[in-house]
Amino acid sequence: MIENFRISFRDISKRYSSNPVLDQAAISIASHDCIVITGVNGAGKTTLLRIIAGLDKPNQCEVMIDDNRPEPWRRLRRRLLRSVMYLHQQPYMFAGSLLRNIQYAARLNPAVTDRESSVNKAIHWAGLKGLEHQSAASLSGGQKQRVALTRARLRHPQILLLDEPTANLDSESRQRTLQMLQEFRDSGTAIVIVTHDPEVFSELATGRLYLRDHRILGQDVETHEVVNLESVRQSITR
Repeated sequence: MIENFRISFRDISKRYSSNPVLDQAAISIASHDCIVITGVNGAGKTTLLRIIAGLDKPNQCEVMIDDNRPEPWRRLRRRLLRSVMYLHQQPYMFAGSLLRNIQYAARLNPAVTDRESSVNKAIHWAGLKGLEHQSAASLSGGQKQRVALTRARLRHPQILLLDEPTANLDSESRQRTLQMLQEFRDSGTAIVIVTHDPEVFSELATGRLYLRDHRILGQDVETHEVVNLESVRQSITR
């Protein structure tokens, strides 16, 4: 179980040449959250995820962890790289077997002491038993997604970022993915999902955000009322 936490990003600005992608955007992420983000193509959704993960340098951004004072993104980048995992729409598979792909994640986590037992339990958790020696390249889209989530489980991230995790999955694979994400959330991991189909995650979501005009707008999950997140930004600065 992951200890309760809150990580807040404020004044996120990102430009490519003279083209703004994000302009003083803000987002706050806490344990047990599942935040669903939508927006038109090119709105900056993937850029936002990459900044949160420490992978893409913003032009401007401050980060506040729990009740500590805000610090520049660059100072906390290494911590973000350790505590946040970003899963692409098409998960990357290493050459070799499914087992090798999952063992790799266990080796990266020094907290995993009994690697063989941990890997076996993770494979069973993901419903991948019997596929250990199958080539990872030959797996279906749903199986690759489960491998990616299994690797994430072995890394124990505070925040799990997913870009269109159920796109091109059949109904059974989609349902299995949602069950796995629910278990992540229940354990305390915060989840942030970028999707064009937010209704798929309606039972999992604790909040919805919309990227529009380089800013982040929110929507209450229960009332579907769109809210201006300026109040959120102000609360982060206090």
